[in-house]
Amino acid sequence: MKRLTAIILAAAMLAGGLAFAQTYKNDAPIRVGSKQFTEQIVLGKVIVEALKANGYQVVDKTNLGGTAVVRKALEAGEIDVYPNYTGTAISNWYRDVPWANKSIPAGASGNAYQSYSIVSSLDAALHDLVWLEPAPANNTYALAVTAKFAKEHDLATVADLAKYINGGGQVKLATGDEFAQRPDGIASFEKTYGFKFKESQLLVIAGATPAQTEQALANGSNGVNIAMAYGTDGALKAYNFVVLKDPDGAQPVFAPTPVFRGAVIRKYPEIVGILNPIWAKFTTEELQNLNAKVEVDGQNADQVAKDFLKQYGFIQ
Repeated sequence: MKRLTAIILAAAMLAGGLAFAQTYKNDAPIRVGSKQFTEQIVLGKVIVEALKANGYQVVDKTNLGGTAVVRKALEAGEIDVYPNYTGTAISNWYRDVPWANKSIPAGASGNAYQSYSIVSSLDAALHDLVWLEPAPANNTYALAVTAKFAKEHDLATVADLAKYINGGGQVKLATGDEFAQRPDGIASFEKTYGFKFKESQLLVIAGATPAQTEQALANGSNGVNIAMAYGTDGALKAYNFVVLKDPDGAQPVFAPTPVFRGAVIRKYPEIVGILNPIWAKFTTEELQNLNAKVEVDGQNADQVAKDFLKQYGFIQ
């Protein structure tokens, strides 16, 4: 009888402890944001589902806006975390800062370790933002063409495309406005490979995601024969597009990484141990497959995130 009573008391204490932990975690809901394209939404949903499964109260603010909008929301404390990219940070916030630029060696943005070290340390010091472990994937900006167009004009790299354009070749690039304006977008390709898109050679779609630009390429809309793409796009395989190689490194390494407000990680340091093992699973191929489930198969991003976490045993 005494043994049974002890077991009951222990169970009650455990239940009480779990209830306390749940209440403790629910004291400050974690607001999870993301940008507007497929991969960002999927990665944001993965954070949402992983935290929920571990007892946290979460506010889903994924699909919030473009790069500037989401970054400002994080710095202002309007969201607590979103999946950022190392290349985005190094090129957009620190490349043109004189003192920061001196700390960025030539070619650092093309080196996964160096770029992560730089952006994580600067963001921690200046903005109290904590970068967790980056994924092994590289969701770099890319230029895609149809297999037929590549074969007809012997295109395998952006250098080949530059030669074609400088020789008077007819092109029309479907792009989002952000890619057209960012220093690590079209401008970086042009500067690195020595060519220039004329204004008439650009179809700029406001807020466009790769899904939209690649659809324009697939349809040949408005004479489009090149599309802005991301290295982990799921639709690339479905359309059988050729992604032009970037041998001279016009693009930084874009390793996706959860970035938190420092206050959140200080309060809940165990989140690091929850998300780092998950992020280690995100290879380029894995992200292509996840993105394809949404973009090609039409699955819901929430379900794709849950299925991924279940597949690897992160949630039941």
